[in-house]
Amino acid sequence: MAETLGSVTMTAPAKVNLGLSVTTRRGDGFHEIETIMARLDLADELTVSLDRRGGGGVGGKDAGGKDAGGKDASGSSKSFGPTITLSVSGVNAAHEALPTDDRNLVVRAAAAYLRHAGHEDAHGPRVHVDLTKRVPIAAGLGGGSSDAATTLLAMARLLPAQVDLQACGLSIGSDVPFFLTQWRSALARGRGERLREVELPGLDLVLATPPFGVAAAKAYASLAGFTPRLQADAIAAALAAGEEPGWRNALQPGVIRVRPEIRTVLTALRDAGLRGCIMSGSGPTCFGVAHDRPTAESVATDLAAAQPTWRVVAASVR
Repeated sequence: MAETLGSVTMTAPAKVNLGLSVTTRRGDGFHEIETIMARLDLADELTVSLDRRGGGGVGGKDAGGKDAGGKDASGSSKSFGPTITLSVSGVNAAHEALPTDDRNLVVRAAAAYLRHAGHEDAHGPRVHVDLTKRVPIAAGLGGGSSDAATTLLAMARLLPAQVDLQACGLSIGSDVPFFLTQWRSALARGRGERLREVELPGLDLVLATPPFGVAAAKAYASLAGFTPRLQADAIAAALAAGEEPGWRNALQPGVIRVRPEIRTVLTALRDAGLRGCIMSGSGPTCFGVAHDRPTAESVATDLAAAQPTWRVVAASVR
């Protein structure tokens, strides 16, 4: 029987991009961006557990009774090497398509931490992550990056070591460093790793996600053209004054050409009386700013009833 070394449960918040500029293509193949990232109260939940069992493959059973190296109908348990397993559950209807092997950023994050901490061999501690998904997948809300960052933070708490979490996080994904900061909002430059905390007022939003995903790579491949730098100070001032923020998402026109349904989502948000209606990140989730939380919840309820195939929720930046 495994000896449990420790377990910790943490939330992994989603984010929205309050405007996004793409200013050039870098020599390393990435794009130079500027964006304001703001974390939401919409969040996944992870329980990360360590035990001493190592080597000889992965044993035990998952929640559905399958061997821990197997996979049930929900894709809920898959091993990565001899030491890491991931189980996925939750209300997200798309979670069946979420990989649970080394394609998942949670598994990559746990593996990267073990490697940097000097525990990558088969005799090191075994890691198991129970992930409850609430953030839509491939939706422009940073759910996978947030899950990865939260895994790194949990590993650092359970298995302290001299690991540069920011560098480790950037090797996993460009949005991971933001979630490691624990800041509510930040101006992100470069690939997204050059961060400066920014002060914003609380925001109450309505998020609408149509029933398909958009891969970030495809969104950047559809980029219509480079854009001027983000006017972050003007955006912050407009939000503080309750005015139209005037933000733009450089990826939005190209993604709409591929997925014209997004235009319908944006129109529905504007028609509901929301301001600043825009696609978040690489999409397809779009959002608008409401006057307050009750208004956001009322709009979300009405829009969900009118568009039953969309996932519509009220969320706040607080």
